[in-house]
Amino acid sequence: MLPSLRGWALPRGDYGAILDGMQLPDADAARRIIPPGWALLWSGVQAGLTALAGGRRRFPGQAAIAGTLAAGGFALGVVALKRFARAGTTSMPQDPSETTALVTDGVYAYTRNPMYASILLTLLANAVWSGRRRTLVALPGLMLCLQPQIEAEEAALARLFGDDYEAYRAGVPRWF
Repeated sequence: MLPSLRGWALPRGDYGAILDGMQLPDADAARRIIPPGWALLWSGVQAGLTALAGGRRRFPGQAAIAGTLAAGGFALGVVALKRFARAGTTSMPQDPSETTALVTDGVYAYTRNPMYASILLTLLANAVWSGRRRTLVALPGLMLCLQPQIEAEEAALARLFGDDYEAYRAGVPRWF
């Protein structure tokens, strides 16, 4: 049995003064959920949809396909992060204006968002593993949830790198 929270309250005090002293990078960053958070949310949606459908539906080759997709997603994410590390730039999405380099080589020559594409591959692996088509709803769901984050990143990159970013953007797709 879970403990009750009835009667619990925060101690009285001037929290406004504490909060006034805190500074966030920008107001939009405070409202965005970081991409791994969205990935966890949509993975939970997939698990819930699988459970509501009566559990996993198994088919031949399912484990191999799901495993290959998951491994590919993981590898793509690692390679993308290593490219950022090699360029000496941030991989943290909370404040895209902290970017110090425009990475356009390696996997970034094929997609502008390989880290987000890696999350999509992982959700696709989850969908295959569940064997339930309805769990595919997580893919466009994640893409929609990431849209404000991607737009903020693209705006920051356009401000920081100007024509170089615009040329990159014109030649490389956002997703695949």
